[in-house]
Amino acid sequence: MRAPYNEFEWDKNNSGKNLKLHGISDPEIEQVFENPNIVIPHKEYEDRRIVLGMTNGGKFLFLSIQHRTNTKCRPIHARLMEPDEKAIFDKQVKQEE
Repeated sequence: MRAPYNEFEWDKNNSGKNLKLHGISDPEIEQVFENPNIVIPHKEYEDRRIVLGMTNGGKFLFLSIQHRTNTKCRPIHARLMEPDEKAIFDKQVKQEE
């Protein structure tokens, strides 16, 4: 399933945070939603989703987001994918082609 979000809720608590922690900028997080991605339900929080996707520059990212509306989300956390996450992403994207 591809993430439908095209609006992003950035606030003082999450804007720029992932650049400092993981070298991932806010625009790179938004790019994940313009490129192939997959959405996985969060195991602990009903209103959150895990998104695996890639940036325009080819970074493969793991995102944790909070669902706001059918088009809006609040990015919470972003980091580079782990190898097992990349394998899941590659398998799913290949199936959708």
